[in-house]
Amino acid sequence: MNFLIIGDVVGKSGVEKLQKELPNLIKKNNIDFCIVNGENSANGKGLRKQEYDKIKACGADVITMGNHVYYRKEMASEYINFKDLLIPANITNLNGNNNVVKEKNDKKIGIINLIGKAEMGDILEKNTSDPFKCILSQIEEVKKAGADYIFIDFHAEATAEKIAMGYFLDGKVTCVFGTHTHVATADETILSNGTAYITDIGMTGPKDSVIGLKKEVALKRFVEGAYAKYECSQNEAFLNGLIVTTDDLTHMPVSIDRINTVSYTHLRAHET
Repeated sequence: MNFLIIGDVVGKSGVEKLQKELPNLIKKNNIDFCIVNGENSANGKGLRKQEYDKIKACGADVITMGNHVYYRKEMASEYINFKDLLIPANITNLNGNNNVVKEKNDKKIGIINLIGKAEMGDILEKNTSDPFKCILSQIEEVKKAGADYIFIDFHAEATAEKIAMGYFLDGKVTCVFGTHTHVATADETILSNGTAYITDIGMTGPKDSVIGLKKEVALKRFVEGAYAKYECSQNEAFLNGLIVTTDDLTHMPVSIDRINTVSYTHLRAHET
């Protein structure tokens, strides 16, 4: 089977890029199942029904989330009603779906959403349980539901925590993919016991930005040390993703490949 995973969709431009690119990517690569992290799609923070509908309509089978399910609690009460939307299993004080098992091509695919503790901020660190302990019970749940494949979205800041999770789950799941930092890493691999792994998929969002934030706002914060309200950039977007291909008999990965659809139209504009 061919699995497509899309990095954090950021803001309006990210959603529009997904709508434009995802159907073609699915068709071109004979994708059987698609997972999209949508936790930044509502102007950079959280997800609303309108973004959920758009992401599902263009081909996502499951949408995963991250830290903004906590910071935008006004949305959280609705999340449990969104079919195929997952929130991190180890956030301790929110109700929602933490895993799901979906059937495609006579195979059952389990997806689990998890969040890191290291460097995620005091509020989240106080309101999350140990991801390494939590994930084992989540895996048992999807196995009991008959999952042939298991994919883990580990939404975390610290590279070391993500790599450690990859080794911890090596041989137990099909794929561990990191999200949250919005910068794709070049370490995609199949670990020694067969699990596909990448530290971070990257993002689907505005290219001319600081991980989705307006660059002027980011520079004011870093250069001047001044407070500047978060503003999501809205310029031309790119798409980061991952394709994992598995053996239909063993259910183990045989390849893992990054996707980056960045373009350089601003350079062509300077040439004219």
